Amino acid sequence: MRRLADASLAFLIPFQILLYLYLAPYTKVEESFNIQATHDILTYGIPFKDPALNLQAQYDHSTFTGPIPRTFVGPLALAAFTWPFKRVLYGVDRQIC
Repeated sequence: MRRLADASLAFLIPFQILLYLYLAPYTKVEESFNIQATHDILTYGIPFKDPALNLQAQYDHSTFTGPIPRTFVGPLALAAFTWPFKRVLYGVDRQIC
């Protein structure tokens, strides 16, 4: 019975990945934009002083905008949710240089 469960999982996981790639092949671009924008917000903050200059200098997704207009609301909400965890876990599992 254990072998059947192992074989099923060994088949199911790659099948699920391939199914996802087939059903939603172009979502990877949108997801990478949101992750990069969230990273930039958490790393550089939200520029209030001279935002156009700071966005161009520090935010990757403003330099490489891509062909699709995007909103900033999703990454902002994700960064707001993630920020307390970043503050609490700062320094955990970091390499010592």
